[in-house]
Amino acid sequence: MISFSVLIITHGREDLLLKCLDSLRPPVSEWQLILVANGMALSQTTMEKAKSLTQDLEIIDLSQKETPGKARNLGLKLVRHDWVFLIDDDAYLYPNYFETLLPLLQNEKIDVLGGPDAPAKGMDSFSQALAITLASPFCTGRTYSRHTAKGSQLTVATEETLTSCNLWIRSRCLNEAHFPEDYLRTEETSLLLDLERRGARLYYHPRLTVGHHRRKDLKSLLRPTFYAGFYRSKVMRDKAKASGIFWLPAVFVLLHLTLFFQLDVFWFLARIYLSIIVLMSMNLASRHRWMNLFLQIACLHYFIVFIYGAGFLAQRLGFRGHR
Repeated sequence: MISFSVLIITHGREDLLLKCLDSLRPPVSEWQLILVANGMALSQTTMEKAKSLTQDLEIIDLSQKETPGKARNLGLKLVRHDWVFLIDDDAYLYPNYFETLLPLLQNEKIDVLGGPDAPAKGMDSFSQALAITLASPFCTGRTYSRHTAKGSQLTVATEETLTSCNLWIRSRCLNEAHFPEDYLRTEETSLLLDLERRGARLYYHPRLTVGHHRRKDLKSLLRPTFYAGFYRSKVMRDKAKASGIFWLPAVFVLLHLTLFFQLDVFWFLARIYLSIIVLMSMNLASRHRWMNLFLQIACLHYFIVFIYGAGFLAQRLGFRGHR
């Protein structure tokens, strides 16, 4: 019989965490829930909700906020079952998730398994526009399939198609591989690359979908986007994993330098780029039936690529990440 542990790192988003916990109702009698309160204690309401779900409950209460990797590693030490499920506190399972999942967990050829995160219900217009933008290959490149269902069947995956907010890993694979504790973002990318190098077999299924709440304004999006680029550059250096496509946002940032010495070239490139993102944004807004979000989607395409590229360049230029 398949057994699993669920690991959730949380910090001050208890309304979303409660929604996440409420969706965790697997059709099995025994499973483990591990909650890591990362620098902020859990409320009594959350504690009671967790206790009502399973008798096998572990809670780690950290007095100060740790990096995502360190918090996850502390939680992983308590895992007692065959599989561990990583889900973010602002995500929740779609109906029939376990119906698709449980047969796959019995497949011996699978060591790591995941699926996409989709826009959560009830988000405001900015968050909805952000969710749509992240599912655009023109914004997030090959990682866009993390945010939209790709295909209809189980397929071989890479770190580019799996996300830490919806990730299953065989516990035995974590005996020697751990999350890096000096990363502020993309720590799951580093872990997945280590697992691949050790021979783990990664798979993706489009029906393993979770809803995922998104940031609500540009200010809250700035820091994580910058660090996503910064730590993508770092993981490429640390793991000697070079993929030219991740340089494109950095090149995009550098092209803005033509504004100061080749103004005609800058405006020529700007017109081409703006034409592309306008057409892409119109298409995305139309397909999702959110035409009123067209301008926000277009602006987010530019913002995310530029800030991500700036973070990537900052790491290459020797700047250090800060907590």
